[in-house]
Amino acid sequence: MLVITTLSALGLFAVRSASLADLASGYGRQLVQTHYVADYAVLSLAADLGIDPNKHVQNMELGKGCLGITNQKKPTCARYSLDDLQKNLEKHDKTNKVLEPTAGTVPGSLGAKNVEGDMKIELTDRHPAWPPLEGNQVNEAPGGAMLTYVMVTVSAEGMVRPKQATDGKWDTATATAASIGLSRAHLIIGPVPTR
Repeated sequence: MLVITTLSALGLFAVRSASLADLASGYGRQLVQTHYVADYAVLSLAADLGIDPNKHVQNMELGKGCLGITNQKKPTCARYSLDDLQKNLEKHDKTNKVLEPTAGTVPGSLGAKNVEGDMKIELTDRHPAWPPLEGNQVNEAPGGAMLTYVMVTVSAEGMVRPKQATDGKWDTATATAASIGLSRAHLIIGPVPTR
């Protein structure tokens, strides 16, 4: 009886150890996915800044989506979501997605499991790039406006979570299993008209 009890305890310990190793592996995978989703958010906005920097500078002047700027005379902030990046991508390429979803047995951007990514990006701290970029002196644009390069800060928040049971409706299990990662970069964009 003592031998059977000891073997049962060893078996339970082995099963528990294996399940903890699997759990730790899953958390490690989600951590890495979240890190790369946050970095990808910065890279996605950087690519869009390269296509049309003036549009983003104008969004910053309007304070597009930013909180707490109602009393600011000259806001320099713009917020973007995954949907905003997807719309910008579709203007140039309707076949691709920023983050591919899992489709049946075909893995998506985050693998074969039923998880989804999300991202929020802030574009802030616009100021003239200093020193001026070599070979890119400030020029006068048509209409007398001056063109210059500016430096901006891109702050991104990436999230990985299990797919919601109902789209657009948060459930407790999804919310508590989500992971969030942050990434930040300083970029020089332009040329854009000076204001």
